[in-house]
Amino acid sequence: MDKPGLSRAIPALIAGFIASLAFVYAVRVLQNMDPVPMNADSSEGAQVGMVLAAFVSMATFMWGVGAFDPKMSEHGDHADEREEEAPEKEFALRTSGLVFRAGKWLWDLTWRIINDSPKPWAFPYLQVSFFLINWIVNVVWFVIWFAVGFLAWRILLMVVAGIPATLGALLMTISCLWQTMAFYAGQLFLVLTIAVITTVALFTFALLPHGLGLQIATEPNADFFANGFGDFIIPIQDILGLVLPPDDYANQTIEGASQFTVLLGFILVIFVSLALAAGGIAIFFYLAHRGLREAQEYEPTDGDRTQIEPIREAGKIAGGVVGVIRAIPRAIGYQK
Repeated sequence: MDKPGLSRAIPALIAGFIASLAFVYAVRVLQNMDPVPMNADSSEGAQVGMVLAAFVSMATFMWGVGAFDPKMSEHGDHADEREEEAPEKEFALRTSGLVFRAGKWLWDLTWRIINDSPKPWAFPYLQVSFFLINWIVNVVWFVIWFAVGFLAWRILLMVVAGIPATLGALLMTISCLWQTMAFYAGQLFLVLTIAVITTVALFTFALLPHGLGLQIATEPNADFFANGFGDFIIPIQDILGLVLPPDDYANQTIEGASQFTVLLGFILVIFVSLALAAGGIAIFFYLAHRGLREAQEYEPTDGDRTQIEPIREAGKIAGGVVGVIRAIPRAIGYQK
């Protein structure tokens, strides 16, 4: 993370954006300015925080990619240096990490609980003088012992031992997957993972009743975080150029449409249009490449190499004109 690049620029951009917003809010709180949060009813909110955040995040991103490092502008002559190939690294699972060690400790704790806990395997037979009473007492005692001392104890032991076993196996699995992806995908995987985890955490807090969030309006149709409902007009006349009769004009309006549904439809249109455009471009290049390949595989004959009669006659005339132009200087005595 200390080397210039996207692995340092993206976290620096996020940190600069959040720090600048926090700085503006802190200044407004210390100066007792009202309102402190962004307010859609007036222009006296903390919108200046977004302006500062844009410039600060831009500066931190530039710093992350090494724009302020003079060494990044040096271009030495490396023509005589031989390129040394880096030795190929082999993947090796590291078991000394904190997450893997915690998972292994929980897994070992499970087996210690299972091995060290008392196990009532043998039935404690009771001796009573009378045979019939002895049989009845031992039958009742066996039912109680089997239900409480055997089944209940085994179920309790599985529940108590299953919790650390599940957590341990989950932690070790996460550690193995993390090391595998970090080895094969590199710093890009780590940066994307941190960005996704941060986004999920922020959205989780934002969904809380009093969590993180910026409410810019109390009207759902004007708030970006609320799902509003309204009448959605399908622009048939504007896009397709169809003029519908006045009686059928209401068929273009969907009453009570959800903004989320309209957003999903818009995303679907985007993907379909991109797929059609990409498919058309791919088919065009495929057909063009197929024609080029067929032309390259074709062996021309002598007749194909010979120009047609008008072109040959035009070439002869042009050659004669050039010969006359070259002969004029010699005719007037110019030697060179």
